[in-house]
Amino acid sequence: MRVLILSANTGAGHNSTAGAIAEALEKRGAEYEIADALAFISEKVSDFISKGHSYVYRKLPRLFGLGYRFEERHSVRFIYEQCAKGAPALQKKLEEGYDALLCVHAFAGMMVTELRRRGVSLPPTAFLATDYTCSPGVGQLEMDRFYIPHPALTGEFVRNGVPRGRICPTGIPVRSAFFEAPEREEARRLLGLREDARMVLLSCGSMGCGRMEKGALALVETLPSDAFLAVICGSNKKTYEALLPYASERLLVIGFTDRMPLYLSAADLYITKPGGLTTTEAIAKRLPMLL
Repeated sequence: MRVLILSANTGAGHNSTAGAIAEALEKRGAEYEIADALAFISEKVSDFISKGHSYVYRKLPRLFGLGYRFEERHSVRFIYEQCAKGAPALQKKLEEGYDALLCVHAFAGMMVTELRRRGVSLPPTAFLATDYTCSPGVGQLEMDRFYIPHPALTGEFVRNGVPRGRICPTGIPVRSAFFEAPEREEARRLLGLREDARMVLLSCGSMGCGRMEKGALALVETLPSDAFLAVICGSNKKTYEALLPYASERLLVIGFTDRMPLYLSAADLYITKPGGLTTTEAIAKRLPMLL
């Protein structure tokens, strides 16, 4: 079996999901390939959208929210038309031979939908939602299956146009490391962290969005003496550099890391944003969250 997994570089969540699916396929002896759907339009478009998304999400959250709410209430026709431009390149890619096509981003699903509307023969197709909601545009996708995070969301997806018979409430896939990571004491030892105090972990996604600097400095002042704060800034270098001068035994400042399973194992409380992958990974670790 050979599976093509289509993602998009608009935050790490979608790629993390693609990686979790790839890990599961590999364990079952299946072949897979992960591709950036936006690159089928062009590498420049992919880079522009990815950087633009990160900038607006991090710097102009209110504008991002207004745009998201507008898309919820209106057709995403313009976005669909832009994604449709990548359909010919995707069609050529599919000529390499795949037994299934799985999309973890609505942009990818729009390209697949365009191919279906053009009458192109496709392998079985599926869309996997990475948020605990029906995101704008998902209801317009024409897929064989829709894998959603929870049965309680079925009604929402149906109201947005997804056929009930094609919905499978399977949950959001996360890498096995989030289930297999060691106990708290061992995780702290591996990370070189204090074992004599409670640990609060502050992280706002791979992009380090939100007012993390202000929040971290205020929080350190209010934590009890037997606790410390670890801040993971992700790719937000500005926040990392702003907090670094305040680093101490009470405030641990971390940049981008690939050791999140260990940090979640080490923590007693997780302060974070309510992202689909972020919360699912914490749930897998049975870690209390403050959103």
